Amino acid sequence: MTEALYVKSEDMVFAQMQCDAGGAASVCQLVGPEISKTINAGVAAYDGCSIERRVNYDETAVVLGGTFRILTGEDYSRVIEAKFGDVIWLTKGTRLKYQGDKAKVFYARNPVDWQARSESIADEKPLTEVYHFRSTDMIYSQMQIYSGGYASTCSLVTPEISKSLGATIATFNGSSVDWTTEYDQISVGLGGVMRIRTGEKYSRAIDARLGDVIWLPKGTPLKYEGERGIMFFVPYPVDWRLRSQPVRPRPWPASVR
Repeated sequence: MTEALYVKSEDMVFAQMQCDAGGAASVCQLVGPEISKTINAGVAAYDGCSIERRVNYDETAVVLGGTFRILTGEDYSRVIEAKFGDVIWLTKGTRLKYQGDKAKVFYARNPVDWQARSESIADEKPLTEVYHFRSTDMIYSQMQIYSGGYASTCSLVTPEISKSLGATIATFNGSSVDWTTEYDQISVGLGGVMRIRTGEKYSRAIDARLGDVIWLPKGTPLKYEGERGIMFFVPYPVDWRLRSQPVRPRPWPASVR
């Protein structure tokens, strides 16, 4: 099992991407097959550019700054403009154009090795249309915390619309939650200070701020804490709750007892 990986926003190094029509685009690849078997993740920047693609991955993304634009649908007639805190979900086979105005976007994709795959997806239809979750429309549910403080979650990408990745935004303020990940997880800070304690006796404290990224492999014991912390979490698999539930034996039919 790999250890937790923490990358500060200020330490990220970006490489230029090729654009179809001027402008500038760059990417900082953070998690790939050398670290993960499930999630590919990074941060991308788009400014005055256009990148056309039929994607061979499922993807969820959250906007960290600027205006992120996706053109999709017939003749690219559907235009999605996402602002800070907005979340996007799209699935394999989606035909689109990535655009933006000084946009900075954190993304997570599955499969992790999508860049190395060569299978044709020309005739593949996406599982769903592109979802745009606006931050202004998100509704949070309070979490039960026994140690004081406050915590809440807003579930966005669920098994109803995904077969791979999930996506949730959570807040932690003055609270402490013990947890062990039953999934691989990548996350990015959206505000305040999001603290994750891990390692032996929780001796390693990671304080994540806006744009900082944390990778946690399945089976990581930790504590979630925060000071007005807001974080975007992406677990794999999306249905980890169902998989973690014990299977109860079914009773024998009366005819064979």
